Amino acid sequence: MKPLLLFVVLLVNSVNGQDLLLGVLPLVDAKVTYKNVHEVIGNSKMDLYNRAGEWYENETIPLEVNKPLDDTHHNLSGTYTFKTLWGPNDFPELYKEVEFKIKLTLKNERYQYNISNFIVKEPNQSTQLEIYKMDHKKLYKYNKAFYERIDTAVKILLARLEKAMGQ
Repeated sequence: MKPLLLFVVLLVNSVNGQDLLLGVLPLVDAKVTYKNVHEVIGNSKMDLYNRAGEWYENETIPLEVNKPLDDTHHNLSGTYTFKTLWGPNDFPELYKEVEFKIKLTLKNERYQYNISNFIVKEPNQSTQLEIYKMDHKKLYKYNKAFYERIDTAVKILLARLEKAMGQ
């Protein structure tokens, strides 16, 4: 009976632990996703739109979508790319290019950001971040420090977004 109870406890813990990738990156439907709504009291949709446009420009994020959804909502989205260190040593070949989509939905006095579709790019291939592992020389292990660096880069980007949007 005790082995069955232990199995059930471990199963519940594994199900509860699946909302973070390696305990670092937030997951929504098994995909790395940063999503939140912020209120900016006293600012119209157009004020937020202008601030968001400047932020995309300052961050050198090319806009792919820039359109009103309806009379009260506006969408902006683009792809952000940065390089971060994969391995423990600071060698140029250990830097990987990480790309993700950032979408803003603007409304009077609030905006929502959605950062998702993370891709790790190498010279020969592109791999979805959720399944990216070390190469065959490293026994196919995940590198937690790599995911922590990605999380830090996204949080810095989000802090600049919040500042630009007037919070």
